[in-house]
Amino acid sequence: MASSLTPSQRPVASARNRLWLVAYGLVMLAQLALIVFGLPPQFAFVSTWLVAAVLAVWVWRARGPGLLVGALLLCWVGDVLGNPRLIGIGPYGLFLSVAAFAAANVVLGILFVRSGALGFMRSSADGGRRWQAAIGVLYLVVSAVALAVTWSNLDPALRLLGLVYLMLLVVTATTALMLDTWTGVGAMLFFASHLMVVLEVGGRVDGTATLFRLSFWVLYMLGLLLIAIRMVERERGELRPEAV
Repeated sequence: MASSLTPSQRPVASARNRLWLVAYGLVMLAQLALIVFGLPPQFAFVSTWLVAAVLAVWVWRARGPGLLVGALLLCWVGDVLGNPRLIGIGPYGLFLSVAAFAAANVVLGILFVRSGALGFMRSSADGGRRWQAAIGVLYLVVSAVALAVTWSNLDPALRLLGLVYLMLLVVTATTALMLDTWTGVGAMLFFASHLMVVLEVGGRVDGTATLFRLSFWVLYMLGLLLIAIRMVERERGELRPEAV
């Protein structure tokens, strides 16, 4: 779409695309207000269900990677299914939500690899970016600790689910960091938000506490935003080479 526009049309299209980012910012504020003011869960569809969807529309309008659009839509499915009482699907909502987010992590991992993460991994192995590799090991350690402290409170199905999902989060966060620093920061925030969910499901933190909910949504929404902006810039060839 953007390539077929005339020079006079491109600024208008760019401004319209930015409106979707503004809309995402408003959705973020609405979600945080929902938590701070203790609004009933019936209001969740206004913000919770729009977070990933609005960002997916922006990526699509901005001619970002199709895989990223798909990953964001899977996150949207996970957000919707993560409110089982609101949509009336019962306890199976948690498993379906995790499945959707797991698929989103797989898609993001494929996107990062296709964008050049493997090349940067090889340079890390040669000593060029060892600090990223060290952070990848740190992700593994943190995930192992989180699983260990929640293990006794999880039934066998959730133990397996937690193990698989944490490993997917580690792969996503590590490959993102190998790609570039800011994508890595976004994936780190995403990783942290879902690590909190693991601790909640394992009974180690109170998921209904205002501080927990605010922390989760800030980490989650900013993480998705950073990943989206960086990958759209990369798709357009607008990134400056990072200092190694």
